[in-house]
Amino acid sequence: MSSTALGRRDGDTREGDRGPSFSRLTSTMNAPLAVRARFQSFLVGKSKQPDYNARDWLRSVLAPKNIRGFKNIRNPWLCVQCVTILWVLLTKIIEPRPLKNFSEQLSKVESVYLIMFSTLGFLIVFRLTRAAVRFWDCRQAWGNMVIYSRCLADSLMVRAEEVQMDCNKSEDVTRQIVQACDDCVAWCAAFAVSSKQFLRGIDYLSKEELLGVLSEDDVNKLQKAPHQPMFCYAMMRRCSSRIYVTYRHSDKSEMREIHETIRDESGRTELSKYLAGLITQEGALERLRATKLPQIYVAHLRTFLILYCFSIPFVYAMNWGWATIPATAIATFALLGVEGAAMECEIPFEENRTNHLRMDQYCETIVNSCALLTQWGGDEQAKKDLNGGRRGTITEEHMDEECETSSLHETREEINRRLSISKDHIALDVLNTKSDGTKTTTTTNNNNNNNNDNAGTVDAFIERTGSATSGVSLSPQNELTSLSLENIAETLKTG
Repeated sequence: MSSTALGRRDGDTREGDRGPSFSRLTSTMNAPLAVRARFQSFLVGKSKQPDYNARDWLRSVLAPKNIRGFKNIRNPWLCVQCVTILWVLLTKIIEPRPLKNFSEQLSKVESVYLIMFSTLGFLIVFRLTRAAVRFWDCRQAWGNMVIYSRCLADSLMVRAEEVQMDCNKSEDVTRQIVQACDDCVAWCAAFAVSSKQFLRGIDYLSKEELLGVLSEDDVNKLQKAPHQPMFCYAMMRRCSSRIYVTYRHSDKSEMREIHETIRDESGRTELSKYLAGLITQEGALERLRATKLPQIYVAHLRTFLILYCFSIPFVYAMNWGWATIPATAIATFALLGVEGAAMECEIPFEENRTNHLRMDQYCETIVNSCALLTQWGGDEQAKKDLNGGRRGTITEEHMDEECETSSLHETREEINRRLSISKDHIALDVLNTKSDGTKTTTTTNNNNNNNNDNAGTVDAFIERTGSATSGVSLSPQNELTSLSLENIAETLKTG
């Protein structure tokens, strides 16, 4: 495979009206060959960790042993079954008197045995809960990496578009900044892929997953790095410094330099925040990978779990008989299975474990997001399709025309009619309140004060609605007729 097909090389493509001649990242990252190769490469990893339907109880119950993590508990479970079979054979076939008496004595301590089971249950639940929290923390860290990657790529594409629209920058300066933006997005996509491989303990990087993103030389350099995510982070930091480097020109005014410095500092701060977020989430994943539950807790739990499982046939063999063998097999599989599930979810980074994180899917999401954002920010036709200031074409006349030619016209008429009716009721209530206040002249002083308050409310309402009705009077002295109400309602609608 040629290096030109794998990476990005200078070409004769011109981006924009005043853009310099160079190849943008979108031309290689969104090439059909690169998109197909990345899809097939990620599909291989995703096929090893298929998703499941949580509503399908039958498939969940009949799940194969690799999904249940039987390898984690296979050895202790088989040992318990061997001991159970031997003990049942001794007590039921050979029946030596000392063993029979010993078994009868153990069956009498069943109540103490149940207390031990309750204590052991709390320990197992705590163990499983901590493992589930660790699993969710890992998944949350990957989700945050997706968010930070999208924000970083979008900010870089916006910065590249701003530079291309700046007429005060020379063509060479514009070319350097835009290329730095593309390089930073490319290393952002490589950061996700290298983090996946590093967490799995795999030094090899699949070139198909980075086809159209990095050149062959860059992939080889990344391959040789002792800490590949850190190498990608260092490259992104250096790309960001090239993006906001200060280019001074003699024809610039001092005020323009101040404004540009403030804008650049704001953009540099934004990029630094996204870069810090990426490396923080990757560091959290490394911390979870390197830190297990304290060994003293695991040793204590497993010691009493094994003792309990081995003691089941000795305690219940006299009561259960031959049923002790299947009953012990089921009970121990349930108890040991919880510990096996905790072991499975504690460090969920392996590629061949069905229950582990689907990191190939997360990396594909990040790479595809970067590719889509570069297409929107680097392709001229895509930028024209974006809604950049096109809301100016939406006017009130245009909305009226659409309402007239659509079914919304009847709805609008109905709303106006109800608005008129509500305004009529308001006017009636105000006038009735005023008339009631003028009739009660023989009441007490407290009632007179209330009437004065009502009159003040009416006057305030008249003052507020007077400007909206454009000269239509709502004074109590006017005669309230159906014609005047229609005029008021019509004026309120148009006003």
